[in-house]
Amino acid sequence: MDRISVAEAGRHFEELVERVSRQGVTVELERDDRIVARLSPVGRRLQAKDLQRFLTSLPPLGDDADVFAKDLETIRHAIPQESDPWA
Repeated sequence: MDRISVAEAGRHFEELVERVSRQGVTVELERDDRIVARLSPVGRRLQAKDLQRFLTSLPPLGDDADVFAKDLETIRHAIPQESDPWA
């Protein structure tokens, strides 16, 4: 992650925004050696038609799948089911 002073960012703001949007980088803005803000690209919105492609692109859970399933089951038992507000 790049870091630039607020003053420098102000002098080259348009170029900085262009770089962030085109290259997809995040830039931290600092003042007095403290990070005060981050400029990052907007995440692309996932459309329903792209969901299957997105899900298949994720890495497999492997051994973590069983642990994840057990965690979900534990949560389901620990939290009472809400009643149907429409009933």
